[in-house]
Amino acid sequence: MKILHRQIFSEVSLIFTVTLASMLSLIVIGRMIDLKEMFVGQNIQIMHVLMAFFYLGPSFLSLVIPIACMLSIFLCFLRMASDRELTALQSSGISIRNMVLSPMLFSITAMGFTLYVSLHLISWGIDNFRATAVEMIREQTEVSLQPGIFHQMIPDMAIYTQQRDPATRELKNIFIYDGTIKEAPLTIIAPVGRVLTDTDKGMLYFILEEGRIYRYNNEEMSIASFGEYRLRLDLFAMLGDPEMRRKHPEEMSLTELHAARKAAEPDSREYRLTIVEEHKRYALSMACLILGLFAVPLGLTLQGIGRNWGVLSAVLCFLIYYFFFTTAYGLGETGRLPPGLAMWLPNILFALLTVAGFYFYSKGREIDLSQLLKNLYKKD
Repeated sequence: MKILHRQIFSEVSLIFTVTLASMLSLIVIGRMIDLKEMFVGQNIQIMHVLMAFFYLGPSFLSLVIPIACMLSIFLCFLRMASDRELTALQSSGISIRNMVLSPMLFSITAMGFTLYVSLHLISWGIDNFRATAVEMIREQTEVSLQPGIFHQMIPDMAIYTQQRDPATRELKNIFIYDGTIKEAPLTIIAPVGRVLTDTDKGMLYFILEEGRIYRYNNEEMSIASFGEYRLRLDLFAMLGDPEMRRKHPEEMSLTELHAARKAAEPDSREYRLTIVEEHKRYALSMACLILGLFAVPLGLTLQGIGRNWGVLSAVLCFLIYYFFFTTAYGLGETGRLPPGLAMWLPNILFALLTVAGFYFYSKGREIDLSQLLKNLYKKD
């Protein structure tokens, strides 16, 4: 039995690793396409780009791990059923109850890892992704400020500096045209200035000293002198996503979710959203165990279907689960269902299907889909 459990655990782990890496790569590539505006045309180091998407990884893992867990266990038992290994094992006196220990232990391991990702790594990854993105645009802005050249890396704005001290990063003889306000564009001239970055707030400041501001408004020119002037630039807006500064509930840690719930008005959408999000993380973690066990009778009963159709069937089952999950999420968010209960309904449904599947197989019933399809084809 130890050898059997070791072999099943080893095969499931291998399939799980390949499946998880493949699905995560596809999702990250899709996310890279969404964020192409951040990188295309920018002189950004490849290491920063890789680090940015490394930090994005945990936000996808909580959803990818359950399906990878389900697919790996399903494919393992589908192969064993198709190769008649299960028949040989059962003829040796080993029942399905003896074999379910390995997938159960694997599912519990995946559940624990998903829970850790959901409660800790997602928030950690999003925070570091923001910091990396801000650092990328800050470095690009500072590197681009070469003396003697007009720079237009910021939309509707032109920046010129005559000299730049590499040691102190001090700028001299600065000219800035700010056309972000179409009705009243600004021209700013200052003899000295420097660039500061507030990474936490995602702001870049041009600190200008002893200069003048020329404003053209309604065919009138106004001039104002200043001792110190701070021109604030939103780095997140420069990245193409001004909303990146604000953390959404799905990006928060558990502590931040509790704080957001206390700050929100009772029975408001924000209040319900924090409750739904908290239960979602526990429900997705539990989904590893439920879907992992659900894959055992599914793989045992769908023998003769082949691996390609088997993968399609398993993915279809997960899509059904995900459909119920997203529907319940929306109902909980709008208050049509209790927010806490809504997230657990798909797990309850698939837990019942899992029990029914084990009962179905214990009665010696199997579904040979290849033969079933042939029969349907003959009838036609």
